[in-house]
Amino acid sequence: MKTICESKSLVFREFLDFDAFEVFQMNSDKDIAKAVNEKPYLSEDEALYFIERMIEHYHEFGFGLWAAFEKKSGRFVGWAGMRQTKYGPVVNVRLKKKFWNKGYGKEALNAVVNYGINELRLDKIAGKAHPSQPATVRLLEQSVLKNSEENPLLFKYQ
Repeated sequence: MKTICESKSLVFREFLDFDAFEVFQMNSDKDIAKAVNEKPYLSEDEALYFIERMIEHYHEFGFGLWAAFEKKSGRFVGWAGMRQTKYGPVVNVRLKKKFWNKGYGKEALNAVVNYGINELRLDKIAGKAHPSQPATVRLLEQSVLKNSEENPLLFKYQ
């Protein structure tokens, strides 16, 4: 099990196949699906497929989305990390609903950006939000990323 980084309250590691149940629970939640403009997962197989694609992403780019756990309880809280896009790495944080409004989103996002800058030596990292995602916009506004002058829904490091 490869630990990627830690923050004050969270630890991040690469996904493993046995995380599929937790990912399914999170991504089958209709409120979460609505918040991220996606369809809810209908089976644990969908979660396993996501994990398998993410493991490929780790191998191809050296980073990806990582499972996030509370340090004190060991409970799965969600994921945080970066996905490679044609524009470069883009941060992504998703938390189980019971962990919303605890400061974990900001903590996870900043930990990922700091890891990308200091450990991976990335020269740019972006965060983006859809207009229908006000919570994501607020999270990005509170992060170490800075709002882009050309697009109010795009946030950048560098």
